[in-house]
Amino acid sequence: MREYSLFVPSNIINSNEIGIVTRFVVGAMMLSHEIRRDVRVNIVFNARFCITFNGKSMRNVRPDESSLSGILRAGLSRRGRVLPGVVIREVNIEKFLSEAKGAKLFYSERIGRIQEVPEDFFIIFQYPKLEIEEILLKMNFSPIKLGKRNYFPDQAAVILNNRLDRKLFGI
Repeated sequence: MREYSLFVPSNIINSNEIGIVTRFVVGAMMLSHEIRRDVRVNIVFNARFCITFNGKSMRNVRPDESSLSGILRAGLSRRGRVLPGVVIREVNIEKFLSEAKGAKLFYSERIGRIQEVPEDFFIIFQYPKLEIEEILLKMNFSPIKLGKRNYFPDQAAVILNNRLDRKLFGI
């Protein structure tokens, strides 16, 4: 299972930067014309509320920015199920991170090394920089880079999926 988590402030919903969040969901979950069934995406707002998109059970989620931003807005205004396979819940950040399965990773612009990523992982991205690296390092998350350049989270999710698909399917 590939699990992607993006930590963002809730005010991003009403800003011009919402596209980073919606493209992150699309980049992590979508193939050309279908959903990756082995992927889960968490959007964590203010390290307190988490909207989870579960590829295995997700239905009626469109890949356009308008639809996804509407789902995110609706999610923040309620608790529980937003759509089939999309739920929002309040989270305790330490408990949320301790439940990570697979290789525990976080994307870092500052530290980390370029490395092979295993098929099963839990990876954390932040936008903008939210300063949770200390917590992640204490919880044995490994910092990684995807190249010499720094990428926005939406770009990094696509690059990571691309590399894994090439490795797994020999593309």
